[in-house]
Amino acid sequence: MLARDHYATLGIAPSADEEQIEQAYRHLSRRYHPDINPGDAHAVVVFERIEDAYQVLSDPERRDRYDREGSLSERLDGDAGDLSVRVLPESEGGSYVELFRQLRGQAARGAPVPGDDIHATASIPLRLAARGKRATVEVRRREDCHQCGGRGRVQLQRNRPCERCNGVGRETFVKGALSVACACSDCDGAGIRSGVACPDCNGTGLRLQPTTVLVRIPPGVQDGQAVRVAAAGHAGQRGGERGDLVVRCQVERVEGFEREGPHLRVQRAISVGEALLGAKLEIPTLEGGRGTLRIPPTTQTGRTFRLRGQGLELSDGRRGDMLVQVAIHIPETIDEDSKQLIREFTARNPYPCTRTRTSGSKS
Repeated sequence: MLARDHYATLGIAPSADEEQIEQAYRHLSRRYHPDINPGDAHAVVVFERIEDAYQVLSDPERRDRYDREGSLSERLDGDAGDLSVRVLPESEGGSYVELFRQLRGQAARGAPVPGDDIHATASIPLRLAARGKRATVEVRRREDCHQCGGRGRVQLQRNRPCERCNGVGRETFVKGALSVACACSDCDGAGIRSGVACPDCNGTGLRLQPTTVLVRIPPGVQDGQAVRVAAAGHAGQRGGERGDLVVRCQVERVEGFEREGPHLRVQRAISVGEALLGAKLEIPTLEGGRGTLRIPPTTQTGRTFRLRGQGLELSDGRRGDMLVQVAIHIPETIDEDSKQLIREFTARNPYPCTRTRTSGSKS
């Protein structure tokens, strides 16, 4: 029995590097994840195979052992004889031809290849983080080559024999005792090449181009949150589906302001006199204005006051609040006269302050 080939499962060549393995795994796991395909038993089976292949190929030691043993982990009996298979043209649209091509690292030229995701960052002003915004992101992504129209080949004035199959129109894949013959992937079985690799894109059909993408940042975005824009990544080869654009949001910090959802928290120092007697303070706002805060007498350090409507603007037009936490500032030096006043004050207001009721006092 033939064991599943892990390279074929991920759709990569045996020479693929770690980055190509990771990209193939991310794309396929996102496509076949059971959460995205609820109730699809086939997707569950495929996802398990993808996970199994990734666990082996992403571990250098396990991959090296796997490569030494060969793609067919279950060896064929040496007396099994010649297992030659000829794949007929009408069946070449199936998966077996592609399987054996991938065993050789030779994906069919006409097979579509999905595009990769693009990762970028967007800077979001703190004042807009709660209500969201539209941001433009500059990226360089692979697009169809204008010279060859994304085909990767340009026409020749004269046809010439196909170099891969030497003009016979078929190629043979050999893996141990098993051999499979199918139509040549370069000339599609014609035996004649009517074009050559496009010099502008080196035969890939894609070229990097600078592009501006408009991204809608959702309301309430958090620092480091990722926003995915579907089908805004690299174009796929030969009609493959486009990848996604993944934007990592960086909410700009403003000194002195801490965000708590739609609210802003600030710290404000007050003097001993302001704490004891009360005061009216002016508090700077995020937009550069000032809000008025009244501190009542005998305010304790650590107390938080609320300035309504001075926080972040929400998507529906409402605004959060500003939370002002006060801390009593103690002078570093005190003159003798002030010390005497403090002694007198302390004597009149001992701590803890207790009041003893007399029998004739009223409740």
